[in-house]
This record gives sequence, C-alpha cells and structure tokens, in this order.
Amino acid sequence: NFSLEEDHLAHIIELLGMIPVSVALSGKYSYEYFNRKGDLCATIIINYDCFCTGDLRRIAVLRPWGLYEVLVEKYDFLLREASLFSDFLLQMLDFLPERRATAAQCLKHPWLKL
Repeated sequence: NFSLEEDHLAHIIELLGMIPVSVALSGKYSYEYFNRKGDLCATIIINYDCFCTGDLRRIAVLRPWGLYEVLVEKYDFLLREASLFSDFLLQMLDFLPERRATAAQCLKHPWLKL
C-alpha cells in the first residue's frame, strides 16, 4: 500500500526523471516522502511523527515512461506532433523554475504553429 501522494510523486519521477534534491527537500512535508539524498522513500508513522525509511518499499519499481512515449503509445499522437508537443510541455515542466520557459518563449514555440 502507498498513499495517493506517493503514487503521484512516483508518476512525476517516471515521466520527468529524478527530482533535484534542492527541489525534493524544499517543501514543508518533504521528509515524509524523500530521504536526505532526495530519493523517494517509504514512510513510517510513530506517535504521529513521520519518518522516512530510506527505501522505496511501497512502490517497488519505478518504470520511466517519458512524455513523448506516453503521447505516442498511450494517446496515439503522430510522431512529429508528439515530438513538438512534448518539447513544448517539457520546457514548462522543468523542476527548476529558473530553467523553465517564459510565457513569451512558449508563444514562439513551433508546436503553436501547427
């Protein structure tokens, strides 16, 4: 068993890759889901306090499935459309805010010209 939050984090990691440690550990509840190295981990609750066990026992296997592959394999996008759309989205989904595309940059993306 794992929580909805753990499942959501696992899906994000499968789709976008490992979350940078600086991002993973920056939240108020980070230590409920990540160990000190930033790895997603199982939690245990003792006397209403959450502790990371340091491993991922509840979600045994993460299966990376990139956005391009999801669009092609699950949603039957054409290859060119999947390539352009995934490139468009991934620029906005970067974990590090300083690396994300601005709105002005997004408006110039080739996917919007299809």
